[in-house]
Amino acid sequence: MAMNELRKEIEAAAQAELNRANAIFPLFSSPHEGYAVTLEEIEEAEEAMENVKSSMGVMWDRVRGKSIATFLDKETTPVAIYRQAIDAACEMVQAAAMLLKYEMSMPSKETEESMEEYGQ
Repeated sequence: MAMNELRKEIEAAAQAELNRANAIFPLFSSPHEGYAVTLEEIEEAEEAMENVKSSMGVMWDRVRGKSIATFLDKETTPVAIYRQAIDAACEMVQAAAMLLKYEMSMPSKETEESMEEYGQ
């Protein structure tokens, strides 16, 4: 049940992000643009998730008693990793919003069929 509630909240966040993006930027002018913008968000989410995984690896090494470079101390605390996880989640919300924008930007199947019918 909690996952359903969280899903609804994330869907609402994606819709809010879509509204913010649409207020600033027009719809995508082509499938290529929609794909490229969405892919960029997915790549940013992957990078953010890699940060989380890397920091968790350092945390695990610390738990096992391994020596950790001092410069990693502040970046690999539970709170720091929490922030990294939130960043990754935000990137995925942005990717979800861009997928909705992509769908909104493409003409409907009926529009495509009528354009084909009239030779456009």
